[in-house]
Amino acid sequence: MSDQTIQEKNPDRNPGSGMKVIRVMTTIVGTLFSLCLIAVFCYNFILSSGTKETVSQEKAAGVTIMDKYDMYVNNAIADSLDGVLSIEKVYWLSDHDQVAPEPNPAGYGEVSSYEELVPILKKAEKLLAGRTLAFTPDRPVWEGDSIHYYYDETILVIAWKEIVDKCVYTVAEVKVAHPSQFRRFLAGGEFGSDKQHVTTEMARTVNAVMASSGDFYAYRKYGAVVYESQLRRFEGVSVDTCYITEDGDLLFTYRNELETEEEARKFVEDNNVRFSLAVGPGLLDDGEIKVPSDYILGEVNGTFSRAAICQWDKLHYLVVNTSQEQNYIKRHKVRFFAEFIQELGCKTAYALDGGQTTAIVMNDQLVTLPDYKTQRRISDIIYFATALPNGG
Repeated sequence: MSDQTIQEKNPDRNPGSGMKVIRVMTTIVGTLFSLCLIAVFCYNFILSSGTKETVSQEKAAGVTIMDKYDMYVNNAIADSLDGVLSIEKVYWLSDHDQVAPEPNPAGYGEVSSYEELVPILKKAEKLLAGRTLAFTPDRPVWEGDSIHYYYDETILVIAWKEIVDKCVYTVAEVKVAHPSQFRRFLAGGEFGSDKQHVTTEMARTVNAVMASSGDFYAYRKYGAVVYESQLRRFEGVSVDTCYITEDGDLLFTYRNELETEEEARKFVEDNNVRFSLAVGPGLLDDGEIKVPSDYILGEVNGTFSRAAICQWDKLHYLVVNTSQEQNYIKRHKVRFFAEFIQELGCKTAYALDGGQTTAIVMNDQLVTLPDYKTQRRISDIIYFATALPNGG
């Protein structure tokens, strides 16, 4: 019997049959993709005949549609080729969607020790990709206080407290799968709104897995304020500014580094900045403490509750707060605060608005205790979200 006859009777043994299946599937998905591209083009063409006032909204809607469809096509191909080729699914969020997907309630939990958290860390091994955590078995967790966590395949959050020199330090460690999961929300849903809300309210509104009070941008007029990748306000003399790029990295400019609005716009464009925070100062840059001896904001030489956003590694962040709880009522100067973050092993850190503004929220509940036991109504938060549709 010839080889040709054997292959005809046993098609599974034909080495080319798998590739034929792949080509057919790819053709089907490609056809669907082309049809949807045409639909989106027609949709945008029809919208483009609207008034000038709606042009930016229409453009944003088109971008959102394309973002979501790109993700859909990528993951549809992954599903169609399951068992034939290994294509990893990727989830991301559009900056034009103010509300993130709802987290899975089952993803939240509390434990009392590192050992109890180990099963969650094992589930998160793929997301962590071999990277180390700040939260290690030897962290001096405040005895009797819970360790809070959330996990799904796109995000891991661990929050714990330590007592440092008679002060309560709260650390929320976050690892995300995609830069778009690190987000900013302005009260009222737009830049310049006069609305203010407490952190828990804003976190609930946007479905934050974990949220932190931000820079309270509406309270002061300093720094370079970037929102939705656009420079909305510029004052470069008084404060350091922290920029979050499309890659999810923290990038700083320091006082007097950018002198004109034109320079600031070029910096934003050249570095693909998504949004910024304008309070400061910068605390750590490449592992080196950058705390100035004097600064217009934050009363750096006074003792107050503190807050910071820090980058540990790629798509890996810490939010660190200090506060008063029970008999631990001491508070620290900014330099002491920066030294704690440095000792954690973090290389990049930036101060957020402190005092009564300071708050960390998980599962719509405060993890930290605000000054005077009452949240301050503020203008903005930063937050981390799941990228899974409906939390998976």
